[in-house]
Amino acid sequence: MNKTESELESTILCKREAMVKSGLSNGLLHSETLRLSMELDQLIYESQKRKQRSN
Repeated sequence: MNKTESELESTILCKREAMVKSGLSNGLLHSETLRLSMELDQLIYESQKRKQRSN
């Protein structure tokens, strides 16, 4: 299922917040923090691809 641009941006913000919280409580090299970081990277990449296609 494709998310709308606003849904994707909302997901990015939530994922970023979760990653920061994990980094503060578990440490930057904890597996949970790294997993969230990789998921965030994928979401940002998807958002950038969509924006390029629309230009």
